[in-house]
Amino acid sequence: MIVRAVRGAAAALCLAAALNAPARAQVVTVHSDPTVATTAIELWYRAPAAGYDLKSPGIARMAIAAVAASKPAGGSSISEIVNRLGGSLSIEVYPDIAMIGASVPAASSASVLRAMTGAYFSGLITDAGLKAAAQDSAIVAAQQPFDSARTLQDALFARLFADGPAHYAPVPDAAAFATLAPSDVRAFATRAFRAGNAVISLGGNAVSVNPPSASPALDVPFDSKLAAQLGESTVSARAAGLGVAWAGPSISDTRAATAMDFVADYLFDPDHGTLPQSIRTRPDIFVTGQFITLHDPGVLLVTVSGDTASSVQQNILDAVSGMTKPLDAAVFARAQKAFVYHILSQIQTPVARADNAGWYAAEGNAQYAPGNDSGAYLAAAASLDPQFVAQAVRTYLAHPVIVHLIQSTPGTSSAT
Repeated sequence: MIVRAVRGAAAALCLAAALNAPARAQVVTVHSDPTVATTAIELWYRAPAAGYDLKSPGIARMAIAAVAASKPAGGSSISEIVNRLGGSLSIEVYPDIAMIGASVPAASSASVLRAMTGAYFSGLITDAGLKAAAQDSAIVAAQQPFDSARTLQDALFARLFADGPAHYAPVPDAAAFATLAPSDVRAFATRAFRAGNAVISLGGNAVSVNPPSASPALDVPFDSKLAAQLGESTVSARAAGLGVAWAGPSISDTRAATAMDFVADYLFDPDHGTLPQSIRTRPDIFVTGQFITLHDPGVLLVTVSGDTASSVQQNILDAVSGMTKPLDAAVFARAQKAFVYHILSQIQTPVARADNAGWYAAEGNAQYAPGNDSGAYLAAAASLDPQFVAQAVRTYLAHPVIVHLIQSTPGTSSAT
């Protein structure tokens, strides 16, 4: 699954569609639903958040925001265009990929796509755009310490991966953005946002036209090196919390990756997972878990928020350990049906469709996206059985990395 909790749906029989886009950009075609009023348009890029040399934390976030805020001569910036239409603009930066997305009225979707591809494929960044991006990125960075789940994910990835993009937080401390040289940001945008490295993902009421004929020249996926030593550590933070993570299968091993999705759903979904249900008398903590599908390897991530989060560490480990033995056949059959329902229920909006298709394409397996016309994901889900899931747990979930967030006063930080 993807990090953002939004995905696309396959409930209705609709026409596959794509908007006009320049050649050499990969278009992920999705089901167009003419009954909705909006179109989600997203550009996804394989781009390391800390730069190609991993020495510029935050540069991907700064660059993608700067293009959105930059006005071409005699024109409007992408953010102005989207705002004028009453739409919404979103920026998501992950360790290895980045996305700019717009949700706009369907009648304006073609013109918005042309404006977005024109700006990003040319790497347009003005001085004013840089200034606006620096301010926006600093605000986002200042907010993150109050998000314990985000803090935990960054800390877990930093310890699970010894090197590579996943070792670095996609959005660093606010001060890091001030150290980025404008020339470096522009050079990064030119390289990362070129047409050949783009995945265009569409959802909602899209206009059906002929897609580009040329093949893309996407950068190779940016994988990260696992750490040799795992274990437990503590991090000072604004709020207490607990995080547990395991390295899982790659996106190419679709059956094992789907098994990890099943385990995350069955054990840790905050609404119906067995662990949250077992501690529902504990309103002081909030548990959630997901398998983050990455090129290689994926990561099963469990986070707990609350002052007494660490008290459920053993519950988490015991829940995973219990899955090393096959579930009862009847229990598994019910859980499998519920799992498929949950997946489909999470992929119901135009933005969700675009998110889902773009993420899986950028990570290297577009057909595996839930809701893709190939049906590969649902086929993998249907192929699961208790023995295979248990074997996948034994294979991948034996050696966790654990992070405890210890609440501290502002201005103090430490890690052990």
